[in-house]
Formats: sequence, structure tokens, C-alpha cells
Amino acid sequence: MSRLWPRALGGLLSLVTLLVVAAPFGVSWYLDDLRRHVSGQHDTPVTRVDPADLRRFTETAGRLPDRAAPVVVAYHDIRPHGDDPAATEPTGREHYVVTPEAFDAQLTALRTAGYRTISSAQYVDYLRGGSVPPRSVYLTFDDGTRGLWSYADPILKRHRMVAASYLITGQVGTHRPYYLSWAEIDRMSRSGRWDFQAHTHDLHTRVQTAPGRLGSPLTHRRWEPATGARESLAGYRQRLTADFDAMFAAFTDHRLPRPQLFAYPFSEIGDATTDPEAAAFSRDLIATRFVAALTNKSLAPQPSSRRSAADGQVERAEVYARTTAAELVSAVVERTAVPAVVTDPFARSWDWRDQHGEPMTDLSPLTGGRFPADSPRRAYGTLLAYASADWTGYTADATVRGLRADGGTVTLLVGVNGDATVSVRVTHGRVAVLRAGRVAAEAAVDPAATHRVTVTVRDGVTVARVDGGPALRVSTPTGPGATGGLAVAIDDAQGRPHPSVAALTVTAVG
Repeated sequence: MSRLWPRALGGLLSLVTLLVVAAPFGVSWYLDDLRRHVSGQHDTPVTRVDPADLRRFTETAGRLPDRAAPVVVAYHDIRPHGDDPAATEPTGREHYVVTPEAFDAQLTALRTAGYRTISSAQYVDYLRGGSVPPRSVYLTFDDGTRGLWSYADPILKRHRMVAASYLITGQVGTHRPYYLSWAEIDRMSRSGRWDFQAHTHDLHTRVQTAPGRLGSPLTHRRWEPATGARESLAGYRQRLTADFDAMFAAFTDHRLPRPQLFAYPFSEIGDATTDPEAAAFSRDLIATRFVAALTNKSLAPQPSSRRSAADGQVERAEVYARTTAAELVSAVVERTAVPAVVTDPFARSWDWRDQHGEPMTDLSPLTGGRFPADSPRRAYGTLLAYASADWTGYTADATVRGLRADGGTVTLLVGVNGDATVSVRVTHGRVAVLRAGRVAAEAAVDPAATHRVTVTVRDGVTVARVDGGPALRVSTPTGPGATGGLAVAIDDAQGRPHPSVAALTVTAVG
């Protein structure tokens, strides 16, 4: 027994010696592996914002209600424009790269204007009927780029704000250092500043959907050149289901909560014209697996509202490389819901959007009888296109003028961009109420160049009167999709000056 002690002691000393010699190499390997998976963070300087701009942000937002639907903002990457993540970065993305200095200024502007950020869980709670903090914004970042960890996270910490990253789970840890690694995502999640949502597993790409045409493989069936035909509907359904299953599995494998919100790659929500079956299936699949889907582009304004969520898409205010702090605040203010009470709607042209969805700079086509040169026969404007998404229970009261016996019409459209849009078309001697493009009620009115038109909107019914005459009533759908605001359309193929709107107010009704 005594002979074994020297041998055991010698073996122990040899092991200790080996550990001492190997320790530096082990630590070096560990640190090198850590550097490969966890990039360094950069604490960028505070960006100075002009005090005059800050005062203007405060004044602009001060006109808005404290309690309103959250505004959703879409970013992609945050990093200096000189910080190029090698040749692994997908091309054509520079347009979406916001510098840390610009990001810091934008958060300063939002905070100064009284906005606060919310998490995905708070946003989902709002969509399900809950309340949110006063004047809130939901910051989202698509794709899951490394700049969120290296540059955006320290700035969020500085402003005590939170955000959500929408991950392409199949790309996490690839094309380093462009995309985030799972180790970085773990650190971001544990910080309490980030949560993570869905942007597909591996469908953020472009594929051939028809000869000479590219599209999203999420919302289109692939074109098979070998067979000269599109992917079968069964194959398409199986492919999408497998991608979503892989995405959810990745969240589970890395101990992340199951995502409840989805962002469409490239904001492509589907093409019901060229591939209606695929569009319908992808839309239904997303609706069954998520509370809401987000996009940056839609055919009509779909701001953050319960109506938009019920319709399957919420439109975000997208931030680009050149977006200034003032432009971001303006976009957020534009999308902040306001009550259906407007006493002077023509006071600010930027409260209106034209027929192409662009902000109007001149309201004279609506109020002065002068049509724009590029549209000599028609003028159109939507009032507060984003801020009125959840309007219901209001009266629009308008005085129209310049109508002639030989032509010209003024139309008030209520419930705009929702499922219950009604058009009240007034001419020199007649009024017609249209629903879904068809005349639902009409009547003669005393022929005159000027008429007063009142349209009252309630859930399930719209009532129109001209010059206090008989009520023309039309039934409309009910539910979260049956809300919306007000638009004005003026048509005249013959005379000049054209008809116009002399006065307009919106008041809430019980």
C-alpha cells in the first residue's frame, strides 16, 4: 500500500503539470471560439440633436392623444456605412443600413416627442384587446443582422428602450459576420431589451415563379424549368409547412419563446392574380400560426390597428439609410391614431394623401376648383389615411360648390380602406349612395350649384342627407374590419372651374 502512494502522487503531479501547461491553450481556444460567435459591442457617441428640432418634435406630438394604437417601425441593419461585413453581405442592402449616429438621433427624437417603446408581448396584448402605455412605438428589425448586437443594443440600453428582431432562423450564424449568431441572440434575449419573432426559416430569397419572373417562395409556387410547369400545390403546401416547422423548432432548440408575430419577406403578401391558390394558402397558414403579420408595403394604408390585424397585415413605417430624425417623427405622428373629430381638415396639406397614396402638397384640386396637370379630370384626397383606421361613429359634414347642370360630381367616401366603404355621390340635381360599386339608394335634390352633404357612419349602417332632406340609408358589415376614415373625390370631364369642397368637418357621434 505504501508503494502506491508515490506512484499516485507522481501521476497527480503529472496531471497538474499538464493542466498548467494546457490551460493557456485552452483559454486561448475558448476566447477565439467566443470571438467567432460573439462580436464586440461598440458604444458609439451620443448624437447631438438641434434643440429647435427637439422643441418642434415636442410640439408636433403634443397635438396627439396620449392613448392611441402603437405605431410599428421597421428597421433592418444598424452599423457605420464604412463597417462592411466583408463579402458575405447580401448585395443591394446598403439602402437599409442606418448608422448608429442616425439611430441614436431617431431614438432621441421619439423620446423627446413623448413616445416609449413596447415589446412584442405588449403589442400582441394590444391586438387582443389589451391596453398599452401612452403614445407607444414598437421597434422591429428584419433579418437578424449582427449590427443589432454590435451597434443597436448599446444605443437601446442608453435610451432604456426595447425592440424585436425578426429572425431568418436558417441564416442565423451563417455568412458571418453579417447575420447574428445564436450566442449573440442568447445575450440579447437575456438583456431584456430584445425579443425575437418570425421571418421564415429559409424563404427570404427570390426564386423563379414563372418564365422570366422572380418572386418570394413564401407566397408563390416555384417554376420548374425541367418540367416547364409550376410546383404542384401539394408540394408547395408541404414546403411551406416544413419551413415553418423548422423555424419553430429553431426557436425551441435555442430556448426562445415561440414567436407570435410574422414579417413577410420583401413585404410580399401574395399575388392573388397570378397564383391565387398559393396566396390563399400562405395567408391562411400565417393566420393560423400567428397573431398578426407585418409588411412594409400595402395597396391601401394598413396602420397598426385591430382592423389591419384582422385583415392579415399591419403596415410599418420603414426607416432607410437617409431617413432623418424629423422624417421618422413625422411618419410616426402620421400613423398615430386620432379621434374622429376634425374641425379644420384643410389647414395642413400633409394630412391628405392623393390617389397614388402620396402626401399632398397642394389642396387646391379639392378646395379651389383647379385640377392638377397630370390629372385634368379628377382630384382625390384621403384625410388622415393612417390615423383614421379605427374610426367608427362619426359624421362628415361638407359644403360642396361649383356643380353644374352639364356635369361635375363631388363624392364623399366614408369607412375608407375598410370593409364598409360607402360613397355618397352628389351632382347638380341628384344624390346616390353606393356600396361595393353599386347604387344602394338614390334621390333627386333641388338643382343647385351648392349643396350641404352630411354622412353619418355607425357600426352596421351609414346614413346620408343632402340639404337636410330625406335620409338615404345603407347597411354595412360590422366587426374589426368595418372601420375607416374619409376621402373626397371630384370628377368633371367638361367645364372649368371644377366643383370643389368649400367646407368640411368631422364630428364624433355616440
